[in-house]
Amino acid sequence: MTSPTGDVLTETRALASRLLGRVRYRVPEFVAGIGCTLVVLALIALGGAFLDDFRIEANRATTAATVLEGSDYWRSVVRFVDDEGRLQTPASGIHYPVGLTPGENIYVEYDTTEPTRVRVAGRTAVDGILPIAGGIAVVGVVFGPAYVALRRRRDRKVGRTAARG
Repeated sequence: MTSPTGDVLTETRALASRLLGRVRYRVPEFVAGIGCTLVVLALIALGGAFLDDFRIEANRATTAATVLEGSDYWRSVVRFVDDEGRLQTPASGIHYPVGLTPGENIYVEYDTTEPTRVRVAGRTAVDGILPIAGGIAVVGVVFGPAYVALRRRRDRKVGRTAARG
């Protein structure tokens, strides 16, 4: 006589094996989905940059600003005085900060209706097209061949299984 625990354990193992088999079968689709998600996120980020630029252009003001300590290559924090004489230090940093160093004095353009929406003067979302396109190309180079290889492997495996049955 077998114990009930043995039957439950056997059933659980069989269920886990079937579930793992289904997940393995769908790995190429998971890879393609991750790649597509990264591309969509990159395009959304670029669209957001163009939208921010449009808003800044609608109510633009230009002023001098100082890059603050704690800034790095990807995120720079600046301090400037807006057109109403208020000191502004946008917590989210400045758009298009590449190449700025702490202590540097620069010109910024900002939205007078929302002074925390600020970018380096002369830089726009157009400057982001090439990096985004490069990122999308990298996603294609990495995820495309991975998808194709995983799909071919699955198709060969399915073909062998069908030939046996």
